[in-house]
Amino acid sequence: MSEHNPELSPEIEALIKEALNGDVEVYCKLSQKYYYGKNVEQNYHQAAFWLRKAAEQKHLAAQCNLGVMYHLGQGVEQSDKKAVQYFQLAAKRGHASAQYYLGCMYDLGKGVELNYEKAFEYYKLASEQGDERAQCNLGTMYETGRGTEIDLEKAVSLYKSASDKSHAYAQCNLGIMYEFGKGVKQDYNRAIHFYELSAKQGETRPLLNLAGFYFDGRVFNQSYFEAKKLCEKIFKDPELSFKAYELFDKTERFEQSESISVLREKILSHLKINESLSMTHYTSFDVGQAILLEQSPFRLGHISAVNDPNEGKLLWHALGYEPIEGNPVFIGCFLPKSDNLNMWRFYSKNHLNDDACGCAITFNTERFFDYRLLEVQSSHTKQEERVPSFTNTGQSPQESAAFYRVLYVQDHFEFEDDDENEVGSLFAELKKEITKFVGENPTPEKLQILAWLLGPLPYLLKDANYKDEQEHRVIVSHLDYGAKEIQSAAPDFANGTAPRLYLELHRDDHLAPIEYVTLGPKAPNKEMMAPYWRHQLASSFLQNWIFAPRAALISSTRSSRWLLSDVLPFPPPTGHCRRQPAATWPVAL
Repeated sequence: MSEHNPELSPEIEALIKEALNGDVEVYCKLSQKYYYGKNVEQNYHQAAFWLRKAAEQKHLAAQCNLGVMYHLGQGVEQSDKKAVQYFQLAAKRGHASAQYYLGCMYDLGKGVELNYEKAFEYYKLASEQGDERAQCNLGTMYETGRGTEIDLEKAVSLYKSASDKSHAYAQCNLGIMYEFGKGVKQDYNRAIHFYELSAKQGETRPLLNLAGFYFDGRVFNQSYFEAKKLCEKIFKDPELSFKAYELFDKTERFEQSESISVLREKILSHLKINESLSMTHYTSFDVGQAILLEQSPFRLGHISAVNDPNEGKLLWHALGYEPIEGNPVFIGCFLPKSDNLNMWRFYSKNHLNDDACGCAITFNTERFFDYRLLEVQSSHTKQEERVPSFTNTGQSPQESAAFYRVLYVQDHFEFEDDDENEVGSLFAELKKEITKFVGENPTPEKLQILAWLLGPLPYLLKDANYKDEQEHRVIVSHLDYGAKEIQSAAPDFANGTAPRLYLELHRDDHLAPIEYVTLGPKAPNKEMMAPYWRHQLASSFLQNWIFAPRAALISSTRSSRWLLSDVLPFPPPTGHCRRQPAATWPVAL
């Protein structure tokens, strides 16, 4: 160590002495030493100090990297606006990394207004200089049509250019293009080749894709063991851990019984509502107002709280067994119609049990499932050291992200005419496979496994006496009792109030999935409630949204004994889901 300053090495002291002469390259060397802690204690403040001196002399790399430090808040107060300013200084003079970073800022709306066209422009500039990160992100823009027209062939070309430089994200993306035949002839072997190249660099997404190949038996010999082994490698990735466990859980079910698992998927696919419809939930006036004005999360109730005593039992009885409860089941009940006489009577009551006094909330099905089951979403990386599960993550598997229509079962387990042929044959086949699986004298443990294999199926069957409801359901059956997602309310024995278990659907924008609200035929103070709600919503949440004067209230007439139903429409949300750019933020001096 130096005799002049025992905390500094002779090399660092010599560089500081040189820097006093104003040598910009020495400034950069000192910044690099302090940033990475090379021959000196790591110190971001000192790194930023010397980097700023170089940037003030218009050193391009210094301007770019000082922008990175502002974005990350390293050695300086975090400021995306200042980061953009430094990126712009270097980008205007042709610095490729600065152009790439500036593209990322526009793509993510960081420090500037989100602008895909500008992002595309700067990615293109950096890409033309050979920056593989920009080539990868430019490829995603061509692939998704973000900031430009969709051009899958150009996307493939850019992914190839970046892959040739060993860019792991681009290799994975190129594998996806080959797997699905997007912009290139479908080729599973080439897809696997690029997934493996990407995985060797430590990327986890290609591992999930490779696990899918093992699960399906494409190219590889089918191996549930290998699929699960690859999934286990992803459990500590906060972004992909849930998807990995979803495939892991599915693989374990297929290991137990491939035939029952396949039939479960076929039946659910038959009942799933695929087209873009609206779905309406009938509820009390108080609950409707809480959802709209108080941002109270929409709730899914425990299956045991519904009015049908045979809920979840019909399939078990048809199999000849007493019902076995697997995981707790939570449902939300909906109809495709927003003005249904029976629903007003039975599900839109007030505190005195008077019918038709509530409201009906109509949801957009495409936007409904953008929710989380915890106020702050978690992942498997935050779970205890044990076998991961769906519990305590706030996330839901894809199977739960759907509206399913309920099947109405007649005597002798027969279905309505429209369903008898296809659904009836599927359930007949399911019964045969279940008999094979459990054997003649099934143990309680075997029946418990069967409940897990059946999942939500028993809860999509109702007695034909309820067929006039024409109910559709959102159903969540992946949680365990004790999960943080499950909320509870204690019983009030004095007032005869039953205990409750329920799930809350948390959203960043609670109004995003709502299309309109219909006031019940006998809703209180109806003439003023619609304008009152409109005013409260506009003043509290919708300042930037303008209602069309004639569309603000819509009335629909009923028979003479019913009053008008007032409808409050909602405009579409301002945002939408999109694929994020693969932004990386190293300091490259």
